[in-house]
Amino acid sequence: MSPFLLGLFIFTFILLMNKILKLMDMIINKGVGVGEVTTLVVYLLPSFLVLTLPMSVLLAILICLGKLSGDSEIIAMKASGVSLYQMLPPFAVFSMIGFLLTGLLTMYLLPKGNYAFRTQALTLAKKHSEANLEEGVFSEAFNDMVVYINRFDHEKMKIHGILVSDGRNPNSQNVIAAEYAEILAEESRESLLFRLFNGSIHVLNKKNGNYQYAVFDTYEMNIPLEGMDEKIREIKYREMSLAQLNRAAQERIKQGKSAKKINVEKQQRYAFPFACLVFGLLGLPLGVSWRRGGRSYGFVISIMIVFLYYLLLNIGENLAKSGYLYAFMGMWLPNVLFGGLGVYLFRKIAREQPLPLQWIMPQYVEPALEKCAVWLQQRKRAG
Repeated sequence: MSPFLLGLFIFTFILLMNKILKLMDMIINKGVGVGEVTTLVVYLLPSFLVLTLPMSVLLAILICLGKLSGDSEIIAMKASGVSLYQMLPPFAVFSMIGFLLTGLLTMYLLPKGNYAFRTQALTLAKKHSEANLEEGVFSEAFNDMVVYINRFDHEKMKIHGILVSDGRNPNSQNVIAAEYAEILAEESRESLLFRLFNGSIHVLNKKNGNYQYAVFDTYEMNIPLEGMDEKIREIKYREMSLAQLNRAAQERIKQGKSAKKINVEKQQRYAFPFACLVFGLLGLPLGVSWRRGGRSYGFVISIMIVFLYYLLLNIGENLAKSGYLYAFMGMWLPNVLFGGLGVYLFRKIAREQPLPLQWIMPQYVEPALEKCAVWLQQRKRAG
């Protein structure tokens, strides 16, 4: 359990690091509360745990068996008449628990977490609508409008250098540029009021091509935020339950449209939990056959296996969405390949037969892994 929990924390933290800088920026620079950001992190956890739970199961098995093998306890058990099949039950139970937890996440908590995260993020975007403005970025957060700013003083709510492209009128394209602007958000948060100073308005009539130009000292522009409510009500495939996905697929088929993406989403939810069983089956023979145990070795091997697994999963997903493979084949390809490899290695180890290309391990793989382990230990001491 200790390597499992340690791996779960490390892997989840690594995935969270991709979001942490943006979340910290929301707290420090954009006025979003710590509690609101914490809620977003909680909603994100199911999407992270779906990946990190199988990874942690593999890591725990490799470290546990690597320690036993490195201390020659595996050899002692075999000498006492304990076969590999008799060692299997506790690891099978452990993998099955991971399978059930991952299944609970993919079937129930993942779609709810995805929907809750998106709706909460859009609600915060409406509540802190000025937080959508970033310096040097063309922001499309507002409905049918693009806003670009040079510098934003969040304390005084003043913008220095602003360009607004207003496409709300389908018959004309309006571009407004100003030297600086003030932001006055309404208490109801139904709209955002810009007060622009020392600027110009450019209007192009799309029908007849007429162009108009005007200069102003002060100009007020109201940007409605109603479009965000519509986005909140929309439900995406990754936010649907299995029943909703089935209904959506049937509707698309009735309309003569493709349901490839829906089928890929369904098969992905079925395939993810089985990664725990596949990793458990693969980790058992690898851990038993390893003669030089240790946490660093188990960590490096698990990273290599997980990388190859999710690389194949990503390739299969893209091929399925592109129509080159059936959704079932694309999403189950890694489970079939790694599961078959696990069964083959398990039978070989159980029968005390040499593995194919086993000479590669002591000559090339073990020295490389040893260098990686030494490097990780040095980094750990330095950090």
